[in-house]
Amino acid sequence: MSIPYPQELNDIPAIAVRNTSATDFADMIVDQFAEMQGQAQNQPLVMGIALHPYIVGQPFRLRHLRRALNHIAERAARSEDLWITYPGEIARHILTLPNGIVP
Repeated sequence: MSIPYPQELNDIPAIAVRNTSATDFADMIVDQFAEMQGQAQNQPLVMGIALHPYIVGQPFRLRHLRRALNHIAERAARSEDLWITYPGEIARHILTLPNGIVP
């Protein structure tokens, strides 16, 4: 099993390499979530966000990350179709599914 590791929603290449602003990085997270939420009507999807405290955890960036994560959390609280979790929990869930569900 593998969980997708994002290259775009990853603060190292986005902020440290491409000099994306904290505001734009947060907007990328919100836009990715909105698009994937629509696409997930057809199949389950995993949206990963790679964060490193020494990059996005800087106070001037943190408020923007908090805005994006609050956006997602607010929608998850109103939906039974969204699951905010960790890779290990996804793996444990997959292992409980009947054979043949996951190729």
